[in-house]
Amino acid sequence: MRKLLANMEQEGVLKRTWGGAVSRYGSLREFSHQENEVRHREEKKAIAAAAYDCIQDGEAVFLDSGTTTFELARMIVEGPKRNIMPCTNNIFVAMELAKAADIHSIIIGGELRTNIYSCVGYLAEQVLGNLFFDKGFISANHFTVERGFSTPTLGEAELKRKILTISKEKIMLLDYTKFGDDSMVLIARPEDVDVLITDWHAPDELVAGFGDKGVKTIMAPQV
Repeated sequence: MRKLLANMEQEGVLKRTWGGAVSRYGSLREFSHQENEVRHREEKKAIAAAAYDCIQDGEAVFLDSGTTTFELARMIVEGPKRNIMPCTNNIFVAMELAKAADIHSIIIGGELRTNIYSCVGYLAEQVLGNLFFDKGFISANHFTVERGFSTPTLGEAELKRKILTISKEKIMLLDYTKFGDDSMVLIARPEDVDVLITDWHAPDELVAGFGDKGVKTIMAPQV
């Protein structure tokens, strides 16, 4: 864990303190899609590859808003699995999925958040209330074992919670920079998800903590 914290401090993600570390950003900080797109791309690609391996033929899957799910959408377009139906609330993810003419995709509309290009709010939740998915791939801005997964905004948190309730298998996608801090709004407790997919930087004690809560952890290898 100390090595992970040292790496994150060097990258400017957090500041180490006596006995721990604190984020360099407040709990409301939310990077734009353009900012996130260039951050830790290799880790996100590895996580997306592991997520793609989880998708089975004949499944309906939800891709949450985020740059890791964008990489997953790219793998769906380029990969061999065609008898699947992806659904998303993110404009960029939908545009990527649209490149595959032989895959039927669904985009959920609603209130457009122009910084990350996601659709949230009443309309989005009403549509989702009539759908069910075999797998829901969710992202979060931060995570701690003690409190769970969190995000800066109420609208995003509410939509993510909705996706969790309508997905048979709940899969969280998080790169290592999301660990050890909290955003303002709780999405879910660790035990509310079935699988965590993270990258090779994740510390062993974090993986063990998930195991103690009955959550399967997949550490994507470096590619």
